[in-house]
Amino acid sequence: MNNPVIVGAGLAGLIAAQVFQRAPLYESQPEARSHHRALLRFRSDAVSKLTGIEFNPVTVRKGIWMRGELVPPSIRLANLYSYKVLKRHESERSIWNLEPVTRYIAPEDLYEQMVALAGKRINWGTMFSSMAEGDETPFISTIPLPVVLKAVAFPHPLPEFHRAPITVERFRIADCDLYQTIYFPDPSLNEYRASITKDLLIIEGAGKQTHCHEVMQAFGISSDRAEPMDSGVQEYGKIVPLPHQESQQLLGYLTVKHNIYSLGRFATWRNLLLDDVVQDAATIFRLMRMSSYGKTLHFSKSP
Repeated sequence: MNNPVIVGAGLAGLIAAQVFQRAPLYESQPEARSHHRALLRFRSDAVSKLTGIEFNPVTVRKGIWMRGELVPPSIRLANLYSYKVLKRHESERSIWNLEPVTRYIAPEDLYEQMVALAGKRINWGTMFSSMAEGDETPFISTIPLPVVLKAVAFPHPLPEFHRAPITVERFRIADCDLYQTIYFPDPSLNEYRASITKDLLIIEGAGKQTHCHEVMQAFGISSDRAEPMDSGVQEYGKIVPLPHQESQQLLGYLTVKHNIYSLGRFATWRNLLLDDVVQDAATIFRLMRMSSYGKTLHFSKSP
């Protein structure tokens, strides 16, 4: 098996770098701009075990804030929340489940620590090379699926890739040690979810400006205790997964025809957690050892 090339040095790419420890990484952004603002809660310690970075297990409690009060989930609120996030109605959203859950909290500098683990293998400010048909070099792609399909001149009409950008704002809260999430289905508010991890508040919104005072009121914390840190826009913040069969056909085409193995949420165009990326990277490791026929069979399997 030839040594693979990893395209993208986000968290998915850096996880792949720990599975394929001789693979170089190519990241189009310069190092100074590779700042990660995502909520670093995990459902398992899989990433911790892979990297050797210690995670902290905690109990996370959740709620729904609607018109000035915490309320139980309902069909109406779930539909409002889905449309607010995706501009379409999807039946299964996280707002339905408010039971306390165990989560594994990564250190805030997880991204920086994983960059250090990959070290000089990362080529910053470098676009990925042409993924030509017949190239014997395996590519592990973590960049958005529609971008890759266009790059290889996919010969058929592309499906519509539904997505919605989100705004992420971060605040530091004084004298705080909480692990909580609140959903905001109210269409009159831009924010749709806010989470506190220890003393870090992350507000995710569907618009350019959030209502920090309303969010703090929902948590029962005085707004003057929140100190702004930074903000940014994630263009692929929310995605609507493709039907399984269609997704498998596209991913199989890239793998069998172009030796491209898709890894991560954007590259496979499905909603998954970083915990899942560890298992998916192991699957790619096995796929690379299969014949073309074996790979074709893999992608033709039912869910």
